[in-house]
Amino acid sequence: MKCVTQELLIAYMEDHLSPVNKQKLESHLDHCTHCQRQLEQCIEALEQENKSPWGNSLPEKFDQKIISALSPHPVRVLNRATHTQKSPLWKKRSITIMKRMTLAAAALTVVVSGGMLISPTFAGYVNAAFTSSPIGKADPAKSVNTSLLQQSDDEGIKQAVQNGFAQSVNVSTTDQGITLEVTEVVADPLRINMIASVKDNTGKPMQIFWQDMYSETDNEPIFTFKDKQGNVLQSAHPSGTGKGKVQNSNKDWQSSRSDSFLFLNHELRSYFEDFNKVPDELIVEFHIKKMAETKGIWKLSVPVDMKKAKAATKTHEINKSYTTPQGLKLDVKQITFAPSGVEMVVDRNSTEDNGKKDYSYELVDDRGTVLGRWNSKEVMGKARKTSNVNDRLKWRNTLPLENGVRDFHYFYPIDQNKSITFKLGSVYTEESAAFRAKLDLALLEKEPVTAEDHGDRFTFKKYVKEPGHADDRYKMNPDGSATKQEGYHLAFEGMLGEDTAPMYPFDAYWSITDENGKKYEDIAYIIDRSDYKNGRAQMEGVLFVLNIDPLPKQLTITATKRMIEHRNVDWEVPILSGK
Repeated sequence: MKCVTQELLIAYMEDHLSPVNKQKLESHLDHCTHCQRQLEQCIEALEQENKSPWGNSLPEKFDQKIISALSPHPVRVLNRATHTQKSPLWKKRSITIMKRMTLAAAALTVVVSGGMLISPTFAGYVNAAFTSSPIGKADPAKSVNTSLLQQSDDEGIKQAVQNGFAQSVNVSTTDQGITLEVTEVVADPLRINMIASVKDNTGKPMQIFWQDMYSETDNEPIFTFKDKQGNVLQSAHPSGTGKGKVQNSNKDWQSSRSDSFLFLNHELRSYFEDFNKVPDELIVEFHIKKMAETKGIWKLSVPVDMKKAKAATKTHEINKSYTTPQGLKLDVKQITFAPSGVEMVVDRNSTEDNGKKDYSYELVDDRGTVLGRWNSKEVMGKARKTSNVNDRLKWRNTLPLENGVRDFHYFYPIDQNKSITFKLGSVYTEESAAFRAKLDLALLEKEPVTAEDHGDRFTFKKYVKEPGHADDRYKMNPDGSATKQEGYHLAFEGMLGEDTAPMYPFDAYWSITDENGKKYEDIAYIIDRSDYKNGRAQMEGVLFVLNIDPLPKQLTITATKRMIEHRNVDWEVPILSGK
C-alpha cells in the first residue's frame, strides 16, 4: 500500500472507513513511520481545534441531563479501546481523538444552547469514557515485559520486576512546552517506584531532578495518595516531627536519573499501619507548579493496581522476648516479606536505667549462611558489617513507644522457603567516661595534644582557617539557595579502646569550651578516613567550628560518657521453619 493522503487519515480518525479499508490502513501504519508522523500532525491539529474558548454558560445541573442522555459507553467507537493493549502510540492517539470527536457529537445532540459545559461531574464522565470503562471502574493493570525499572540500582526493585510486578501506565501532562510523563510503576505495601520523564517541546529529555520541581520553602504537597473512591490517604508523622509540625512531604520522594528518564520512589509504609488495610487500587496524583525555573501547572493521575503485590506480601508473627545481661530487653515482633523487600520489626527498652542501648543481629539459614545482617547506623565505616540491608526502603528508623522504641529494619528480598533464625550479635551500652583534652590553639600545630581515657586515644594536631574542605558545610537560605560557610578546622586522629564501640561519639558526647567557659555547639564532626583493625576502630577527621569572634586562646574538649560493645551475646529465635 502506498502512503496515504491527509484526507484518508482524517476519514480514518472520524471512523468513516469501511472495516476492510480501515484494516489495510492500520497495517500500513504499523510499518510506515512517515504516515505515522502524518497522523500525529493531524491529531495535533484536531486537538488544537477542539480546545474550547467558552466558559461555564449552562444552567446548574445541566451536566446531569447530558450524562443521563448518554450510555455508560457513549458510542461504539469507545469499545475498540478494550482491544488496544499492545497498540502502537499512533493507534492509541487516533482512538483517543475519535473518542473526543464522537463524545462531543453526542453531547451536542443534547446541548442546544451553544455553550460548552465544564464541570467536575461531566469531567468524570469524560474520563470514564477515555478509559473505556463505566464510572468508578478501571481496566486491569498491564504487565511490563521489558522494563526500564530493571536499570534501577536497587536489587529489591529488580527482583520485583523480574517476578512480574511492574505495571505499564503511560500517562502524561504538558504545560509551558514541558511534558511530564509516567510510564511504569512497581509497588507493594512497602513502597512505590516509577519511571518518569520530563521533556521539552522538541521531545528532548530535560536534565532535571525531582528536587527541581519544588523549593525548600514550598511545604505544599505536590503529590497525593488516594484510594479508588477518591479518599485521601494520610501518612503517619515521620520520626522526629512533633504533633502539628509541618513536614515537607515533597522531600520524601527520592530520585535518580539516567540520560533520558527519572527513577522516582516513595515509601508507602507510613500510610498503612496494618498491611491488610492496603487498598486494591491506588491513585497517585501529582500537582506540580515548577519545573526547574519554569512555572506552570502539571497535573497527573497515576493508577496503581495493588492486588497482586498485596497477595504476595506475607507477615509472620514472632513475638519472642529476651533480656540481655546488660539490661536491654528485645521483643522480636514480626517479619514481613514483600515483592521488593523484607521488613523486620523489633521492640527494645532498657530495664535498668535510661542510658542508651543498641544492638546488632543476623538472619541465618539452617546451614549458618547469613541472609541478612543489621547493625546500628551509628557504627562507623567498615566496623558496621551489614549484609543485604536496604537503607533506602524506610519510612522511619524508630517509633517511640510508652516503654521504649520500635525499630524498623529493611532488607533486600529473602527466600521465604528457607529456614530462618534471628541471631543476636552485639549489645552496645552507654557507660561513664572521663576524657579531657586542653588545647593551646597558637601552639597546637607545633605541639600536638594527645589525651586518653579507657583506651580511647585522640591526638589533636592543628587549628586553621581554611576556605574549603572535602565535606564543605552549607547553610540553606529561605529562597532555596545555599551559602558556603567558612570556619576553623580542628584536625585530629584517634584510636578507640578494645571494648569501645566503634560508633560516632562526637556530637553526642564531646563538649567544647574556651578559656572563659563559653560553650561551642555549632560544630560539625567530619570523619575523613576510618578503619577497623584487630578489633579497634581508627579514624582521622576534623571538627569544623564556625567563625569565632574573638578567636579563643584555648579550647577544652571533654566527654563524660562513651559507648562500649558486648560481643557475641548468646540468644537466637526461629523465625521460619522452611519448606
